[in-house]
Amino acid sequence: MRSVITLLRCSLLTACLVCAAALAQPAPFILHTDVVELDGHRVHVDVYEPGGEPSDGVAIVAHGFTRSRARHRDLGEALAAAGVTAVIPDLPYILNHWGNGHAIEELAHQLETGALGLAPVEQSRLVLVGTSAGGLATVLAAAKLPHLAGWVGLDPVDRTGSGVHAASQLTAPAVVLLAEPSGCNLFGSGRSIARAVPGLLRSVVLSGASHCDFEGPTNRVCQRICGGSSSEMQLRAREETVGAVVDMLRGSIARPADGGPEVAH
Repeated sequence: MRSVITLLRCSLLTACLVCAAALAQPAPFILHTDVVELDGHRVHVDVYEPGGEPSDGVAIVAHGFTRSRARHRDLGEALAAAGVTAVIPDLPYILNHWGNGHAIEELAHQLETGALGLAPVEQSRLVLVGTSAGGLATVLAAAKLPHLAGWVGLDPVDRTGSGVHAASQLTAPAVVLLAEPSGCNLFGSGRSIARAVPGLLRSVVLSGASHCDFEGPTNRVCQRICGGSSSEMQLRAREETVGAVVDMLRGSIARPADGGPEVAH
């Protein structure tokens, strides 16, 4: 009987120690949602902050056409886990990409003065990230924010040529990640945006990726329209994105001497 009691005590002690160790570990991220006014519209914004060390900087992430901030939950969590605060708004417009670009620019200026419960963020500590039409909106904004740490385009689209024009005005370094050409990315229109960027660091085609692999979680609507997606490819795109953002904020990303050729892998 004594041995049973001793065993129970040891088991209880072990369980308490495990629980204490778990409680001592900081959460990988802290999420809160706020409402702000962008371009005259009240929109929801998710903020993912690192749970442990102080943030290395901020990334504004813009979703694609007819999508929402919920489609970049996985990227927000991954950025926060890597030490970067992710600010992910619902964009105010569906078809007005120029209005969305102005909204992103306005959000960047709000962050400069302190917003969403965050300390003021200098442009040099800010990276813009955008998927699909959000890639177009963020490059339009980036062209008007000369001191950004960088811009990351995730299979950006450009139907009118305004994205190419804005890209040619960028003063920040840029990385563009691309899916295989399809109707959803206007058959690889992001390549033209990438080639127009003066400070292009690299343009990477993720072999076998669909347009849906640059959001997470995606859904069946995107997969039916734009092609299949896999958790493995989503992870690959997410890791490429987080790596680019972290390098830009740390200033450890080198400009290639030949202007950043497109790489397929």
